[in-house]
Amino acid sequence: MGPFDRGILVIYTLTLTLLFLAAAAFMAGWQALLLRLGREAFLPENREILWALLAVYVIMGIWLLWKGIRVERPKRKQAIVHERSLGQVRVSLPAVESLAEKTVSSVEGVKEARARVEALPQGINIILKVIVAPDVNIPSLSEDMQRLVKDKIYNVVGIAVNEVQVAVESFFIRKTRVE
Repeated sequence: MGPFDRGILVIYTLTLTLLFLAAAAFMAGWQALLLRLGREAFLPENREILWALLAVYVIMGIWLLWKGIRVERPKRKQAIVHERSLGQVRVSLPAVESLAEKTVSSVEGVKEARARVEALPQGINIILKVIVAPDVNIPSLSEDMQRLVKDKIYNVVGIAVNEVQVAVESFFIRKTRVE
């Protein structure tokens, strides 16, 4: 729950508390005072203001109800943890993504690469989105990238890569240099 939601909750709670205190005062015998205040509040010239306040409080109540029953998605796991004899070793997922991108970017025919890592209990999956030259053999290039990334991640990070998916997003044209 963010600061905005907490502010709404505070206002809503204070208002309901004041209404219940007024109800308690009414039941305790302060009817005359409360009736006089009520008559002044419900004068015809105040009706628009009361309708607007009622609408605002209904919307706040619906908002708080929605926030209360909404199921929040679990946050993405941010690190891979290795238990070793001397303690834990954590490798962040962005670090693994960066390593995969650098590995693939060094392959001839690849102009740009972006990686996304999904951590699973039995290892990780890597999704590569690449921009390649149009004159390369994509099946052969994809196989080379998959093997290179899988080996590099295992050798550097020490975790098994279950799957490396390659998606060619675009082609680039190499410009020749004029000398």
